[in-house]
Amino acid sequence: EMIVAVAGDIMRMPGLPKHPQAERIDIENGLLVGLE
Repeated sequence: EMIVAVAGDIMRMPGLPKHPQAERIDIENGLLVGLE
């Protein structure tokens, strides 16, 4: 077991964006958008 204290805006995984790219993917008129 591990205990991780998180305070403020500390990122637990360095190098990853705060908002994953998956949040930008959507379907418009049957086509995937946001996969640039």
